[in-house]
Amino acid sequence: MQDEPSGAALLDAARRALTEEVAPGLTGRPRYVALMVANAIGIAAREIAQADRLRETGARLLGGAGHDALDDLIGTIRAGARDADPELHTRLSAATEAAADIWKPSKPAA
Repeated sequence: MQDEPSGAALLDAARRALTEEVAPGLTGRPRYVALMVANAIGIAAREIAQADRLRETGARLLGGAGHDALDDLIGTIRAGARDADPELHTRLSAATEAAADIWKPSKPAA
């Protein structure tokens, strides 16, 4: 059983407090630092919230085979050996979209 609020929700509340209450009262470098920390907190919160999705897309991409499989996949992609593989393209797109939902919050979540 998970206690509420979740870690992601707590991080989001901290991010909002920084951007809405703390940063507006700051100027110069302290404001920049507060906004940078708020951005990092937002990324961490989204990563926690999307952890299952990231794991699932990674497992589908690599077939659960791990780091060596990633190195092998990178090699075959660089060599052009998988250029005509629509299934790989679909899995790469899903993994990229999952990452974009974390790193680019303006992109609508899937």
